[in-house]
Amino acid sequence: MPRPKKAAPNRANGTYEYKATIGREYDGKAIRKSFYSSISLEDAKRKAEEYKIKRTVIDTFGAIEETASDISFAEWSKKWLTVYKKPYVTENTYLLTYENFVVNHIIPYFKVAKLKNIRSIDIQRFFDQKQKELSQSSLDKLHLCLFGIFDKAIDNDLIVKNPVKNVVYKSAKEKNIKKVWTDEQITLAKIFFADNLPEAVLMLDTGLRRGETLGLMWSDIDFKNKTLTVRRSVTDKQRGGIEISPPKMESYRTIPIQTSLCELLNSLPHLSEYVFPNTRNVPQSPRAFSKRLKNAMQRLCEQYPDIPQLTAHEMRHTRGTQLRRNGTDIYTIQKIMGHKDINVTANIYVHDEVEATRKAANIV
Repeated sequence: MPRPKKAAPNRANGTYEYKATIGREYDGKAIRKSFYSSISLEDAKRKAEEYKIKRTVIDTFGAIEETASDISFAEWSKKWLTVYKKPYVTENTYLLTYENFVVNHIIPYFKVAKLKNIRSIDIQRFFDQKQKELSQSSLDKLHLCLFGIFDKAIDNDLIVKNPVKNVVYKSAKEKNIKKVWTDEQITLAKIFFADNLPEAVLMLDTGLRRGETLGLMWSDIDFKNKTLTVRRSVTDKQRGGIEISPPKMESYRTIPIQTSLCELLNSLPHLSEYVFPNTRNVPQSPRAFSKRLKNAMQRLCEQYPDIPQLTAHEMRHTRGTQLRRNGTDIYTIQKIMGHKDINVTANIYVHDEVEATRKAANIV
């Protein structure tokens, strides 16, 4: 039986046109659309059927972005930063925690890989590489960013599961041992700082963070009941100026203070609503305070050569260590220091000292 003859092109340019009804107007009038093919009329009809099927899916389930499944990791990561992070965190947190780790560590590794193609093993390899060079704190921030990036991708129907979920990591980088003072050194330092840097005395007595100290207001101090309440923190903006924000991890807390600290604070001039203002009676810049602290530390060490110089954070660490050394339980230390996680108190800030261990074990 002879093969049916192929229909001749029905357009002047040698192509095929097939007109299909793709819907109806409100008055019932047919909506017609032309489909074209350079191969055959049947091919044009096939295109019409595919179009009608696609329209049915869209009408039923909503429009599906054709390129959504092909979005690159880098493109989605940048969208995640601008949509889900930048509007909701402080400038410092955004730049130092989120943008820094995403732009400088995560995107350079995954580059233009398709978001949908990244598997758990790829994430594990990333952490295996990074744990050789970064601290545990930095690894935790990488994990925070990556988990958030993929979690929001799931919410937006770009992927079906989070490949970061079961990744394991532990920093292999050698820890920097923070310097701390003995009780005798703390006493000498407090006497020295009382006249020229009272902020340092408060930090040694309370363990407040630098920004929490600079954000302290007179209204935060209850001299009658000898308590101090942490309600805010001062941070430097990356592009200049300062920012007043809640304390780190929203660690609002009220802590008891010593009579000697109350007396020192009461002796200070009340020139501003802030306890430690600058010459313009507004909060000091943390950077400016750190310079003052460094200069004061140098003078202290000239007078007492055996006392090591400390940073603001090491002074805070000194207070936590002193509390532990003198028998304060770990839960009380957690409340005073303002840690949300008891493991932070136990494993990071309050380290074991040889002499404290010797004393606890009754080793002479």
